[in-house]
Amino acid sequence: MKKGLWLIIGIMIVGIYFGWSYYNDTYVGHTAFAVVPSKVPSRKKTVDDSGKVVAGYHSYSYKLKFIYPNGKTIVLPYDLEGENPKPLTPKSVVKANISKKRIINGPHYVHESNIPSSIKTKLNSTHQ
Repeated sequence: MKKGLWLIIGIMIVGIYFGWSYYNDTYVGHTAFAVVPSKVPSRKKTVDDSGKVVAGYHSYSYKLKFIYPNGKTIVLPYDLEGENPKPLTPKSVVKANISKKRIINGPHYVHESNIPSSIKTKLNSTHQ
């Protein structure tokens, strides 16, 4: 009886650990900055998760290299979608709340005066 109880407790602890890790990696975000690539991606028809074309919708697919204030970088995909989406302004600076796996909120344009000085130099070196 005691072995079974300890086994159940062990399984619960492992499940909680992996669940907490997944949550932190996917949904807990931090502010980071990126420079929009100089080349505008091609406009494509939007497709849903099952691969079907969404009527009347188009997309621009980006790969943005985000820089955290501590200097760490991460590249994340971003799809700008809508009936008539306007591409991001090339070489502009954007900020977003991002996790290890996704963009949670943003990207939003940011004025140069609102960029932390600790990463301005790194952002300037990422102009593509």
